[in-house]
Amino acid sequence: MYGCFKLDDRMNNDKMSETSTSVHRKIDEIAELLYASCDEEFGLYSGNAGRVLFLFYYARYKNSASIHQRASELIDHLFSQVEASISPSFSFCSGIAGVGWLLDHLCKQRFLLTNSDDVLSNIDGYLYQTAVGELSNRHYDFIHGAMGMVFYLIKRYQRDYLRLLVQLLDHLAVWDDASAKWESVIKYEEGVMGYSIALSHGCSSLALILCKILQIMPEDETTIKVLRGTIRYICNQEISVKKYGCYFPAFSIESQPKLYKTRLAWCYGDLGIAFAIWKTGVHFHIQALKEKGMEILCHAAERRGLLENDVVDAGICHGTAGLAQIFNRMFRNTQRIEFQRAANYWCMETLNMAKFEDGLAGYKAMVRGGRQTRYNLLEGIAGIGLSLLSFVMPEDPAWDECLLLS
Repeated sequence: MYGCFKLDDRMNNDKMSETSTSVHRKIDEIAELLYASCDEEFGLYSGNAGRVLFLFYYARYKNSASIHQRASELIDHLFSQVEASISPSFSFCSGIAGVGWLLDHLCKQRFLLTNSDDVLSNIDGYLYQTAVGELSNRHYDFIHGAMGMVFYLIKRYQRDYLRLLVQLLDHLAVWDDASAKWESVIKYEEGVMGYSIALSHGCSSLALILCKILQIMPEDETTIKVLRGTIRYICNQEISVKKYGCYFPAFSIESQPKLYKTRLAWCYGDLGIAFAIWKTGVHFHIQALKEKGMEILCHAAERRGLLENDVVDAGICHGTAGLAQIFNRMFRNTQRIEFQRAANYWCMETLNMAKFEDGLAGYKAMVRGGRQTRYNLLEGIAGIGLSLLSFVMPEDPAWDECLLLS
């Protein structure tokens, strides 16, 4: 097995065996719940598409034809939900962009022996037009807005659409000394505008998506220009780690007058930002960016404790499973022992989070209004299950591309 548990020299064999057994059992418990139920929503992050993603990987893990058949049945139900929707969302989180990504991913990973073009070619143009509208309305958000649709179009190798969208990004950017930023809503409840550098909603996701565009359009000068400007702006937001205990604020410095230690999470803070800096450095072979990203990621790997890091649940978005997945991915990328240890730590904390008698497999997500049960990928047990699977399956966890981690 290639999972992180295999090589951690600070775990004795009995502890590794006990933890691995607990992970396997928790995955099975989650799978039983996801196998038997169905969400009203169809979204990748928010509904049935995330459940389908888990079940296909679980079927491969178990080498089970019956579970694969159940996942295939849910795919049919998923597309029935999309067709029945009167006014479907086009977002990556809860809409057609995420469902389209799922279908393409399942085909490329050989879960489905079909041609995704048969379904998706009819929606590429709609998603392009919607992305143009979202960008024009300053709704850049990866999860809910334009950049999630751009990410889908990357999967579809729609170079002409991507070239036009990057040109629009260039046109809409606020350029200052070769740095680029985009104003958008940063606090939805209050309608507050500002500049976000977060992975979930801001410049870090934009940088990672631009890196992916350059993988299929390596000589596109506008994409190179915009990516360099984005990373320059992100790096300019660095704050004193000695003073605040972190390298970056939740938003940009200009949009966050009062600075404080940011949480450790996939969605906001150092981890997603550092990952974007490191990946950009790798793409451009810029040693300074690679070293800066690695410095921040290694610092984050040493951060321990739930209360100290504002970790309150197990979900992917801002919980322990998301942290485990990021550090697991970095261990696979680099083989550095500090990432392995961090991944193991947060994986075990994920198991410890299963403590609610009225929860799903013991889990309840912290959402507005208190703790609630969630089946979905972003906050619920589908995402927790996928993260745990990444520790016990020998294959690379390619599913985390939907989190911009691969």
